[in-house]
Amino acid sequence: MIDIQTFNKSTDDFDKREGRTNFFTLAKNLIDSGFEIEGLLLILTTWNFAIFRYAVKQFDINNFKKTLGMLKRNFDKLNGQNFRTINFDDYKSDIQTIYNSLSKIKGVEFTGAPKLMHLKNPDVFVMWDAYIRGEKPKKYYDKLDTFKNGTFEFKKYSKDFDGYFGFIKDMQDKFKHLNLDGQKSLAKAVDEFNYVNITLAIQGMEKNYKRTKRINKQRPANNIAFKAQLSQKKRH
Repeated sequence: MIDIQTFNKSTDDFDKREGRTNFFTLAKNLIDSGFEIEGLLLILTTWNFAIFRYAVKQFDINNFKKTLGMLKRNFDKLNGQNFRTINFDDYKSDIQTIYNSLSKIKGVEFTGAPKLMHLKNPDVFVMWDAYIRGEKPKKYYDKLDTFKNGTFEFKKYSKDFDGYFGFIKDMQDKFKHLNLDGQKSLAKAVDEFNYVNITLAIQGMEKNYKRTKRINKQRPANNIAFKAQLSQKKRH
């Protein structure tokens, strides 16, 4: 079981290491000021950029507004609920409607949908990405402290609603015992913990792997050049 000191250290590291952290505050301020579409789009262009950039030219803002309007009743049902105590099964139909409607929008999709859901109900929804979903090679996860110490077990979640619904229930089981004193919701803090201990950690391993692979590719050429130099010296 994760203790509060370890958990808080990870969320503190998130603030230090991730330069985009303030965009969530800016987006929430825009939403609270009546600029919902602008706030949601800000997150798509900063935290969902890898996907959104391919759809930005064809992104239908009017359809986006229409979809959000149709989902208002579903989102409103979740107002006042809390990630720690909510019975997700009681709201499964609403969450399914929200997730499926948002994830099918090009430029939002499976990683972006929970980000928008979190902004609409920040006390309920936890975000995820491909690393947190378990989409990378298992060898990476086996090296992570959070997996070696039993905090997490390797599990690959599907991108569809069933995968996300299973994910948020698993996260609730793992972290509902924690009580936070700060301004962050537990749902947001759980995402930060996962991001630091899974996403950033594996990204670091990926970079090291690519660097090592590049160096190894260069070595044969260097060896050939070195041998050629030795051969020339012998001749002289």
